[in-house]
Order: sequence, then C-alpha cells, then structure tokens
Amino acid sequence: MSELNEKIPSMDDFKDELEASFKEHAKTKRVDMSKWEKVLDDFENKNTIEVEVAEAVKSGVTATIDGLRAFIPASKLSLGFVKDEELKDYVGKKLNVRIITAEPENNKLVLSARDVLREEQEKAKEEKTQKIQVGLVTEGKVDSIKDYGAFVDIGDGVTGLLHVSQISNKRIKSPSEVLKEGETVKVQVIDVKDGRISLSMKSLETERKERKEREEREDFRANYKESGAATTSLGDLFKKSGISFS
Repeated sequence: MSELNEKIPSMDDFKDELEASFKEHAKTKRVDMSKWEKVLDDFENKNTIEVEVAEAVKSGVTATIDGLRAFIPASKLSLGFVKDEELKDYVGKKLNVRIITAEPENNKLVLSARDVLREEQEKAKEEKTQKIQVGLVTEGKVDSIKDYGAFVDIGDGVTGLLHVSQISNKRIKSPSEVLKEGETVKVQVIDVKDGRISLSMKSLETERKERKEREEREDFRANYKESGAATTSLGDLFKKSGISFS
C-alpha cells in the first residue's frame, strides 16, 4: 500500500487512551483540590499549623502540607533578621506557622512563622503587663527617645512611656536634654491602662525631696529634745545664759 493510501490516524483511534488520560487527570485534580480545601480552610480561619522545614532555597525555605509544597520567606521565619547563610540551620526544624497566601490556581502556598511568633510575644507581653502594679519602682533602659517622651524597657520585653512632663521637676523642652538611649534610669509605675504603662522619674524625685525634708525635721526634733530644750523652762535657760533679773 502506498503512503497516499495509508490511513491517517484520527481522534477515534486514541479514544480509549484519551478517556483513560482524562480520568487520571480528573482523579489527580480531585485529590489536589481536596488538599487545597483543607489549606483554604486553615487560611480563612487563620489556623496555626505545624510544619517541618524540608530544604533551604533562595531567600527562604520550603515545607510540605498534605503533599503541597509551601514556601516560607526568610523575612517570615523569625522575629529577627535571618541571613541567607543561616537558612540551612532551619532544615529539619518544626515550626508553628500560619498560611498567608493560598492560590490553588497558581499552585502558590506561602507560610509565615513570624506572624505566630509575634502573636505569642504580644500575648506574653500582655500577661506580664497585667502583673505590673502601680507604685512599682524599678530600673529600666531607655529604648528610644521621642519629642513627647522616652520609651523605657523595664524588663521581660515590657516597655513603658516616660512622658516628658514626668522626667523632672525642672522644666525641660526635650527628653534628650536629660536622657540618652541605652541609659539606665530608675522609674516608678504611675499608671497601667489598656495594656499601656506610664512611668515617672519626677515622682521619685519628689519623693526623695519629701523624704529628705522629713528626715531633716525628725533630726531637728531629736536634736532639740536631746539638748534639753524641750524640757527646760525659760527661766532655767536664762540662768544658764548668765542673765539675771535681780
């Protein structure tokens, strides 16, 4: 038979193969979408899930969720900055993450450990703040200085505001006149409201002044009594002074 008389293949000749291929594709698609449905549910509800870092890649690491490959950018791995050479140290580690991007149509799945860490940090900070009582006197480190005051770290990640009006009894125009970043200062908690802590140095300054005046008064009374002036009559004092009225 000549080439011209050879039968040209048609779609019917591959009918069985095509149907089998379509069925396999549909089956695979259903499996993938079932996985994506769980992922999308976690994404919508902002659920925290645990993953294990599989490998370090450019600018981040990868992990797997129900067979779906996910990417965790370096900027979303920690609360701090993670260098490229440090990414390999995360391989094999288990992280609590939250899904921040879920696009089944683009097969794009992005996770963040930083969001979970930040939330845990804020929760711990809130719990510590609730334990702080008004009147507490403690030392803290000046974290930053603003025009309206200074933020002071009083420990355990808890920061309070030292308003410019609470820095000194003397009138100052700017906190930077008497404070510098990194300086250790003694402060008193004067208010705790809605998770915000107000601090004062002026209250301690006033307290020191009042204490000094009180001590001076007490010393005066003690010395006055010891001298006998409190129990000696006016006449006796005159006699002791050599004054005579005769």
